[in-house]
Amino acid sequence: MGPFLILFIVQCFFALGVIIVLKKTLDRELIEAAFEKLEACKSSPEVKEIVVCLPSAVSDEMKTHLESIRQRKFVQANLKIQEDPALKGGMVIAVGDLLLDFSLSGRLQHFWS
Repeated sequence: MGPFLILFIVQCFFALGVIIVLKKTLDRELIEAAFEKLEACKSSPEVKEIVVCLPSAVSDEMKTHLESIRQRKFVQANLKIQEDPALKGGMVIAVGDLLLDFSLSGRLQHFWS
């Protein structure tokens, strides 16, 4: 292998590492924004179900946080958590008829339209 090929491979791995770090940072920011928006929603006894879609399995910490918000603001609602790998990052929350799209795929779609 020539030195240029080795340099190219190193640069590719570096770029991949940067992309992974940026995706995790963006994912965390989207989730924090979704939680803030959910906290800002008005309490409503009419809400019967809160559906949370994530691209991967929910962590225990996140599930506890979602359950805490549900207990404080939407006492009558059931919390349903679903996995949808198409989201790529972030989350989508349906609270009654309100849809909070803080997914990476939703943001990219909005950006390109």
